[in-house]
Amino acid sequence: MGAFSILEMLNEQTLHNTAKTEAYREIVLDIDSIAITRHNHYSMNGLEKLAGNILADGELQEPLVLGRVEGKYRLLSGHRRMAAARLLIEDGHEEFRKLPCRYKDMSEIWFRLQLILGNADNREKTDYDKMNEAQELKEILQQARTEGTLKIEKGKRLRDYVAAVLGESSGKIGQLDAISSNATEEVKEQMAAGRLGITAAYETSRLPEEQQNEVAAAVAAGEDIKSREIQAMVEEQKEKEEHLRKEQVSTELQQPVVSDSDTKTKEECEHARGLHALKMLEKYYIYINEGERQILEAMLEDCKRRKQEYAIDE
Repeated sequence: MGAFSILEMLNEQTLHNTAKTEAYREIVLDIDSIAITRHNHYSMNGLEKLAGNILADGELQEPLVLGRVEGKYRLLSGHRRMAAARLLIEDGHEEFRKLPCRYKDMSEIWFRLQLILGNADNREKTDYDKMNEAQELKEILQQARTEGTLKIEKGKRLRDYVAAVLGESSGKIGQLDAISSNATEEVKEQMAAGRLGITAAYETSRLPEEQQNEVAAAVAAGEDIKSREIQAMVEEQKEKEEHLRKEQVSTELQQPVVSDSDTKTKEECEHARGLHALKMLEKYYIYINEGERQILEAMLEDCKRRKQEYAIDE
């Protein structure tokens, strides 16, 4: 398979949604011969009601959509219908063991992409679903790019493709990525339970792990903690870290770098301390604000002027 563009995938999904499915072949399969992969992270609800509707109709509302990967049939679309059919079989309705399906052959990456595209618009997803979906798609696209089967358009980032497929902003995808990478399992559990939304979970993920778990425990206990409250905790933590950093810098600047031995003159000691201060400035320069930077630049220009006035050689 040659390199593909994600836009081509989106175009194919549009065709699929308008029932132009000539590439798929019809087949009837036993329910046990259809595999559900670990890549399906979507939550399912209302299965009993759906099972009742299927039983009343006497058939599935529409065929399941499958991908055949290395000869094995994998479920692409219709997870709720298949789960409802299993409920009916457990209740003794063996007539739902044979299910009408559509399938076509595809590669592993193509299957995983189609799985996400097929579920992009046809189910209601929780924030936790969206986080898993974004990470899954990011992983797929990274693998496809590494293998040379994904063509990235000039000026585009992987995040842009993920956002386009999921119908979210790049900023929202960035938040979901931060939650997935930085949030503790306790925070993710509360997100999965619907007690923490994306914004609240994102702000919580910026806290140290201990504080994250404190927030998760409070939310689990029924406390209504708003995103702005968590953001205030984040700002407070940043201020504490900034205060500790300044104290560290101050301590290091005051540490003597030469012995106070009688062999060193006062002038030599002062010179050594000055050099140490310059080294510390180089180390912590990124923390200097604009006003302090301007002062340093003015001092440098003044030193250059003095050098010229005194005609000091390099």
